[in-house]
Amino acid sequence: MVGRRIIVRPVCDMYREPGVAVGSFLFNDHNPHIAMKTTKIGNLEVELYDAIDELPIARFHAYNKALLIDAGIGSDLADWDTHIEKTIRFIRVGKPDLAEKELDNLRQNVYFVQTDMSPRYLAFCALVRKVNGTEYNDLSPDGLAKVLELFKDTPNGELTAQLEAVKKKIDEELQLYFPKSFDDATVKEYYDQLKQRTLLMLDAIIQGDESDKRAEIDDITTLLLTYTKPQSFSGSDSMEIQYDKQFENMCLMLSQHLHVNPKTFTVLEYYNAFEYIKQTTKQAKAKAGKN
Repeated sequence: MVGRRIIVRPVCDMYREPGVAVGSFLFNDHNPHIAMKTTKIGNLEVELYDAIDELPIARFHAYNKALLIDAGIGSDLADWDTHIEKTIRFIRVGKPDLAEKELDNLRQNVYFVQTDMSPRYLAFCALVRKVNGTEYNDLSPDGLAKVLELFKDTPNGELTAQLEAVKKKIDEELQLYFPKSFDDATVKEYYDQLKQRTLLMLDAIIQGDESDKRAEIDDITTLLLTYTKPQSFSGSDSMEIQYDKQFENMCLMLSQHLHVNPKTFTVLEYYNAFEYIKQTTKQAKAKAGKN
C-alpha cells in the first residue's frame, strides 16, 4: 500500500516579472502546446509531469524531498534488511556513531512499514497533475492523501515502474541541461566499485576458486554499503528541515538578484536562473579584478 502524509509547500500561480530573460513562451506552464505524459494506471487515466520545462519547482521540491526520505529511511522490509546490514558493517569498521544513526533510521523505517507510509509513492504523487480529467494541485498533506487514495488498489510494482520511468526522464534532462549541478562524480565512483565487485564474483565463479577472493569481495561489499553516511531524519537538524531551508535560501537568493518570485518557475527556469546568476557573478568578479 502507498503512503499517507508528508508536509510540502503548495504550488503558486504562474507569475512573471518583466525584464527577466529566464522565462519564455516555451517554458510557460500555461502554454497549450506543452504535452505532459498521459498513462493508464489500472482503470485510471493519469497525467504526469515528466519534463523539466513543465514541472513546477514547488512540485519538484516535494518530489525530491520524498525521494530523499526514501533513500535515507526506505519504504519496505527490504530497506529494513539493508539498515540491519549497514549497521553491522559500521560496527565492524569501528564507526558506532554511524551505526547508531542507521538504527534510528531503521526505527523510522519500521514505522513507515507499520503505517503503510511510503515516501517513494509520495514522490510519485507529487508528479501527478490529473486523474481521470480532474486536476490535483493541492500539495498539502490532505491534498496528497486524496491523490494517494486514488491508487489504493494499484499494485506497488506498477506505481514503482511509473515512477522510475518518469524519474529517469527528469534525471536525464537535468544532466543534459545542467551537467555541472547534476552530474555527480561520487555516483560514478560508487558504480566503479560495484563493477569491480561484480567482476571479482564472476571471476571466482568461472575459475571455481571463491575462497581466494572472498575477503576482497567482502571488503568491497563493506565499502559499497558504507559508501554514504547515514543522515538524521529526526530533530531540528533533520535532513527534511535542512532541505526545506536550502530551498528557501535558494529562492531568496534568486529573488534578490532577479527581482522575481522563483517559486512560480518551472524546474528548467529555476536552475537556468541559478546558472545565469553564477555566470554573471563570475564575470563581474573577473571584470573587477582587471580594474
